[in-house]
Amino acid sequence: MSVVAPAGAGKTTLISGLGSVLGRTSVVTVDPTHPHPERLEAAIDAAAAAGAETVALDDVGCAPGTPVEAALARIVGDSTRMPRLVLASRLPLPSPVVHAAADRAATITAPDLGLRIDEIALLFGEVAGRRIGLGCASRVARETAGWPALVELLARRARRVDPDAVESVVESDLGSDFAAGCLETALDSLPRDVRRALERTSELPRLDFAECARVLGAPDAGRLLSAVDSGSVMHEVVLGHRVVPPVLRRHLSECRTLAVDPTVPQAAESASARRRSAEAMPPRPHAAPAAPPAAPATRPPAHADVARPPDRSRTPVVDPFEAALSRLRRGDVVGAIPFLRRLVDGGAPGQVRSARLALLVIREPLSPGHVTLDALAALERECVEAADPRLAPACQGAIAAIAGLPQSAVRGIVASCDSAGEPLTAATVAGVDLVVRLRRGQATSAQAAAVADRFDRLGYGDVAAWSRTCGALAAAASGSAQTRDLIVEADGSVRSSGAEGARALLEVAQSLAPDRAATWSGPRPTWRRRALETGLPRLPSLVTDAFARQPRPTGGEWSEAAGSRLPRLTVECFGGFHLRADGAEIDLRRVRPQARALLRMLALNSGAPVHRELIADILWGDLGTDSAVHALHVSVSSLRRALPRPRADADSSIVERVGEAYRLGVLDRRDCDLADFDDHLAEAAAAKRRGDAESAAHGLRAALDRYAGDVLPEDGPAEWVTGARERYRLRASEAAASLAHLELRLGSARAAVATATRAVDINPWLDEAWRTLVEVQRRSGDVLAAERAAEGYRRMRVELGVD
Repeated sequence: MSVVAPAGAGKTTLISGLGSVLGRTSVVTVDPTHPHPERLEAAIDAAAAAGAETVALDDVGCAPGTPVEAALARIVGDSTRMPRLVLASRLPLPSPVVHAAADRAATITAPDLGLRIDEIALLFGEVAGRRIGLGCASRVARETAGWPALVELLARRARRVDPDAVESVVESDLGSDFAAGCLETALDSLPRDVRRALERTSELPRLDFAECARVLGAPDAGRLLSAVDSGSVMHEVVLGHRVVPPVLRRHLSECRTLAVDPTVPQAAESASARRRSAEAMPPRPHAAPAAPPAAPATRPPAHADVARPPDRSRTPVVDPFEAALSRLRRGDVVGAIPFLRRLVDGGAPGQVRSARLALLVIREPLSPGHVTLDALAALERECVEAADPRLAPACQGAIAAIAGLPQSAVRGIVASCDSAGEPLTAATVAGVDLVVRLRRGQATSAQAAAVADRFDRLGYGDVAAWSRTCGALAAAASGSAQTRDLIVEADGSVRSSGAEGARALLEVAQSLAPDRAATWSGPRPTWRRRALETGLPRLPSLVTDAFARQPRPTGGEWSEAAGSRLPRLTVECFGGFHLRADGAEIDLRRVRPQARALLRMLALNSGAPVHRELIADILWGDLGTDSAVHALHVSVSSLRRALPRPRADADSSIVERVGEAYRLGVLDRRDCDLADFDDHLAEAAAAKRRGDAESAAHGLRAALDRYAGDVLPEDGPAEWVTGARERYRLRASEAAASLAHLELRLGSARAAVATATRAVDINPWLDEAWRTLVEVQRRSGDVLAAERAAEGYRRMRVELGVD
């Protein structure tokens, strides 16, 4: 076998992968300057003695005209020699070597090593962290001929770009001389006359003999095409024509211009430059051709009405920018996201940058901080290069807020915008800062009022109403005495502007107001539902924090029962039982075993009441009814003595009696790992129904972060725990399998494989977990891992007796 291809075409990768097909492989580099070429034969024999079944000879193309050439021809011509030989070269193989192996050698050249569009998309997922669409991958393949080194370079350049802008950045890079270094490395290895011929034919879209002969003359054209056909020049064959990658042709054309050839008239050079400029940015494959000026007034042909109903042809086209903006002003963030994505894919440059900024701010809670900041920094640089005086400061403000810089940093940016006569930009910067700080529980009512005043002066009353509502919410969460006045002011602003979506937050503020403690208006799940109905993906953290701090009456649902008078408990049942009060581990070693079992049973129910007769029957079923109830009372008393007492009321306990039942006084569902796991799965399911894949993935990740192992393993096969243990194990494994599919859809192949593997680890008997692992391994391109997973799946089915 021989492999002839330029630098970066993947020869080394191909050779390294031969081991799985041709057995153990050893690489021997050919050194044409060595005075004793017989040492090459000795190196091959040494590799064979070491157990190599295949020897790859690298840099064979350097041998012509040297003593090594004859040795190579002799070695290759020996049909009885073992091991097998693979010849690799950047240049055409020496003629004696080709003739010696002509009847036995298969040849792989540059076009055979080019990446397909599916492989290009996969490479972007592995290198850049986001798989590009096949349309964009097709454009990359067309511009680079699938040249692996160039594709990987494009993917590396897209690493620090926000995910929604990857394809736009790739499109921009393809129109530039982004790969000059790689291309020069490949060109430097070519004979000088071949490179010169490539430069002179760089304007030709195809390398056909007749066209090349007109430019070079027949002899030089023949030598050029021979070098191309040998594989030493990266190209592809399209409908029988040799096509050099456009990115290489543009680079060659620039090199020819820089050579300052005095025989080429200046006018011809100018025309060539214009052609290169036009070719550098060809129209996107999905873009429609521009219509002539008279097109809007031209009546469509009569047969057009036959193809579709007349009323559909008159349906107005929705402007995605206006649609996204109107939804954001209503608070429908979820509804705005599809339109923002459409803008990123095909909007005007300024709209694309605005949409990218909006998506980054929206998704900031779901992404690692450094990822968002890197993407914002890249976007800010693009805005500066594009001389966009409005969006660059907005990016700077978002960076300052998300990075947690002092408030003075944002104030400086706002003041700079005011000085430059850009009041809308100043208001936008202040608004983005308010949103970020509100999410983190750092916003103040004064900051919100200042933002509202800015938008009021600009005529954006609905945005001002949202700002005032945020101010009322911040005041209510902090227990401010001004909360009632701010709520009244925000309510008036909502009524006058028609920003009804803001009522979702206003109702939360009313519920959190200090004077509403006695008239508690609903649990947190109700607030979440109202926010989702509006289009808000989540409530700010200050809401849940304030919820946890606020005292509530002892009646009603468990989540409203334990007020701030009780120690804050955190309960963990996954992977083993742990109980903490105000962050300190509670030592239960002095508590009797049956009392500890009672405590774990209450924890297993996540704070929900458990009837005393059920507890007595499970834990003391071998006793009579009266004796069992008495034993329960004794255990409750021992727990109350062992567990921390309330801060205020000495007669109360964190083991609460509710009528004829008992429960654990958990303050917030987030403080119980089982309840928090359930809530995250519910949020993921709701996001999936809305079509919000990223929020669904975020919820599944959070749930799996909570799953630290089987529920209460210390209770072994006890009947009261085995059902819950199996149920949570099944749900966790199914969640991991679902997340693996989402990770693959979002372009993260490595995360998909890791999550699918965890699904099998959690529940190795779940059919769906194994099928997901096999599918994810195959779609990520790891054929061997997919085969191993398929074999594991088969063994599992054999053990279960279904195969």
